[in-house]
Amino acid sequence: MKTTKITPLTAQQYAEINNDIYDEIERAVYTDTLAAKCVKHPEYGDIILVSSNNSGCLMIHVDPSLENATDE
Repeated sequence: MKTTKITPLTAQQYAEINNDIYDEIERAVYTDTLAAKCVKHPEYGDIILVSSNNSGCLMIHVDPSLENATDE
């Protein structure tokens, strides 16, 4: 099972990460919220960026390196 992390982002961080997205494969817009799925981001791997005018920005990072990690 892959592990995901949700990271709040500032507008500046969101813009920097968004500029690095070349392999966006899916985009969804709902009211004022935008979500973009990206595979193989150069630094983060598989991510989903979410931006909202009211709620700010965040990144959902699918971390395959933690796929077989267990809780201690």
